[in-house]
Amino acid sequence: MELNNSYAKQSLHGFLNQRYLAILVTLIVIFVTVVLFMRHSAMDDTTDYYMQYDAQVLSEHYAVSDQIMEFDVGIKEYYWGISQLPQAYKQLLGIIEKKLDGIKNEPVLANDLSPNKLLSNELLNKTTVYQLKQHAIYILPYFSEEKNETFFVIHIFNQQHEAIFYQSWLNSFILLVALCLAFVIFYSLHTNKSITRQMSGFHHYINTMSQLDYTQLKQHKLPKTIQFSELVNSATSLQTSLLAQYDLQQSQQALLTREKHFLTSLSHELRTPIAIISAALTLLNSSKNINAKDKSKLIKLNNAHLKMKQLTQTLLQLWRSEQHSNVVSANVNGQYAIANKVFLLDELIEQAVTSCQQQFSRKNIQFVIEMDEHIRLYGQYELADILMNNLLRNACQYTADGNIKLVLKNKALMIENRITDNAISEINDDTTKLNYGYGLGLFLAEKICQQCHWSLDISSTDHFFRVKVRLNDANEDENIDL
Repeated sequence: MELNNSYAKQSLHGFLNQRYLAILVTLIVIFVTVVLFMRHSAMDDTTDYYMQYDAQVLSEHYAVSDQIMEFDVGIKEYYWGISQLPQAYKQLLGIIEKKLDGIKNEPVLANDLSPNKLLSNELLNKTTVYQLKQHAIYILPYFSEEKNETFFVIHIFNQQHEAIFYQSWLNSFILLVALCLAFVIFYSLHTNKSITRQMSGFHHYINTMSQLDYTQLKQHKLPKTIQFSELVNSATSLQTSLLAQYDLQQSQQALLTREKHFLTSLSHELRTPIAIISAALTLLNSSKNINAKDKSKLIKLNNAHLKMKQLTQTLLQLWRSEQHSNVVSANVNGQYAIANKVFLLDELIEQAVTSCQQQFSRKNIQFVIEMDEHIRLYGQYELADILMNNLLRNACQYTADGNIKLVLKNKALMIENRITDNAISEINDDTTKLNYGYGLGLFLAEKICQQCHWSLDISSTDHFFRVKVRLNDANEDENIDL
């Protein structure tokens, strides 16, 4: 199953790289433009720097009475004191000529008529730009403490040949920068919106997939608005995984259906001969022509029949519970329930020991028993009976010296017997585990313990084989229905 991948034009990684690279280039262009404009319009402080340098060097080199040589006529001018300053520059600085109690005119500030203070501290040692006709005049009043006089450095720029910063240009430039920044912000927001829109569509697509059945999921198409290859590939992988999961569920359902039919047939095949044996035993039990010796054998036969019937029912249900993950339904041949009940565990073990002694009478089995009395257990008696008989039969079959140690303390059972080297290799061989012991052996014991939530520990060391079982009381609502 393939999704239409023609929608994927570029990767998310490439998309973000391109967009943010464009933003970076835009910011660089803006920065370079600002720097170039500042240099072209003399907005930087280079003019002030050179004027300060000229003032410091020339004021030290020339005396107040010296005629200062002009290196760049018409561009740079130098004057000692306000008295030598041209009238036009005085007007720019706000200095006017006012007669004070005498004939001689004294230059003073327009806002300060004191003859002892010619320039304010705001103008002293600071470069100020003025506009005079078609020129931009830079004036630096530099006060020389050594000569106690003000040295004026003046730079003149022609407005037609030099880029002068006007207020209208300043407003226009600020507006341009603001528009550029607004564009960058808008572009960033648009980029984020584009990413968010695709992610939102992808999220909605994923959420709807969980609500579709197999046919709808197979026909589910990815929206055309999702174009990032990473999202398309993720959606494809997820859809493929869900379809595979559906296929697996259908396969498991088909397997469970086949197993149900198998259990139905197996149950019928097992119950039929058991029913025939049961009918035959009923007739024999009702017969009056059976002597005492045959009647003893008939009792054993009846007991074996009842045990085989119970074992068949229990094994079928145990197998069904394993295949259905412990979720059990009614048996096809009527209702049979393995109900929890209270029983004495020590009595159950004694019965299993007696049965094994009778079965393995030729091996002369000797049991060494250390067992607490009157140990009450609430659980499934039938499964506990199968487990104890199975473990004891295994021990009797594989004991090397005929001795079996059995310890029961506080619902914890330990069975130990000596075994041969050949038996150890058989136990450790996975291919023979199902054949180990009597019947299904330890495999069946493990399944019973899993069913009843009992712990089973099997170990073999120093030619001794040990099985430890920890039995717990079942919950009140834990019953197995057949």
